[in-house]
Amino acid sequence: MREGGEVLDGLDGLDEPDDVSPGWLIVVDPEGGGERLDRLIARRVPRLSRARAARLEVSDLDDPTRPLKKSAKVRVGQRFWVSRPPPKEDLSALEEPTVLDETSTYIVLNKPPGWAAHPTASRFEATLTTWLKRRGTPAHPAHRLDVETSGVIFCAKERALELEVKALFKARGASKRYLAVCEGLTRRSLEGIVSLKVGDEWRVEIPLGFDATSAVRLKMGRGELSALSFFEVLALDPKAGEGGRALISARPHTGRQHQLRAHLSLCGLPITGDKLYGPDEGLFLAHLNRPLSAEELRLLAHPRQALHAAELTLALKGGAQTWHAPLSGDLHALMSVHFLHERSSSAAAYLNQSHHNP
Repeated sequence: MREGGEVLDGLDGLDEPDDVSPGWLIVVDPEGGGERLDRLIARRVPRLSRARAARLEVSDLDDPTRPLKKSAKVRVGQRFWVSRPPPKEDLSALEEPTVLDETSTYIVLNKPPGWAAHPTASRFEATLTTWLKRRGTPAHPAHRLDVETSGVIFCAKERALELEVKALFKARGASKRYLAVCEGLTRRSLEGIVSLKVGDEWRVEIPLGFDATSAVRLKMGRGELSALSFFEVLALDPKAGEGGRALISARPHTGRQHQLRAHLSLCGLPITGDKLYGPDEGLFLAHLNRPLSAEELRLLAHPRQALHAAELTLALKGGAQTWHAPLSGDLHALMSVHFLHERSSSAAAYLNQSHHNP
């Protein structure tokens, strides 16, 4: 998590000790110079009060033996590790990640839904970094997928390769293709409402930014950051859901937060099961504090956002490589129930892939 400087969940590729506790790395930015340590922590870590910040264990990574007071003034460039108690987690219902490819320098995983790439405020065990450590694989995810999104993710075993891949994503030298099940059979366009047909292709260039009208701080809406996505209709099912469903191939050209989810929602095609960009963002807020009710799950139509990272291509120094991630069991079941007739050959190929049962 980066906000007003560098706030990271995990050590993000630094030499991480085997016994590191869950927490956050904070590097003091220019704005924080001279600030009290507890105020800095409360400002930089989302949803953390100053009172709670004062109770957390903090160490100075540049001088680990020096005692720290929460009232101490910090200086620009100081690095602190803020430990926190591990969250309570139940991994019994989660499908295990599977290995798509592995070499001496990287490992490529098919991430099931429910796993975060790195530790967060609510997850430590259910993260790929922790899973890789338990496996005995010294690797770090070089990019991110939303917790509920399944699919291919590249993890580097060497810091140099991790930086190379991150640079590729920043320079748009990485290509990703997603599959999304969406609610509806029409989309909004500059010409008005357009009925979808199998094989239709279109692009969305709506700039994005944080949605100032939303109660959810991280939600994206129309803004000033350039964003470009490409979409193609792979299959349609007029009988599914309230008004039919579409299977969409989605390719982000830029890498804005929640880009595909926001663009599809702005087109009038929210992803099935999306708690934030779907029928009511209140469902997202509710699920943070309690299990959703049967009626709320019925409204969502699927317990998680039906979005899958199906393909990743990286232009690595040794040559371009592509990896394909079979559908997770829940999405394979969802798509196999629908999209049986009016579909493209590409849709048939995805549905005929071997898949992983939860």
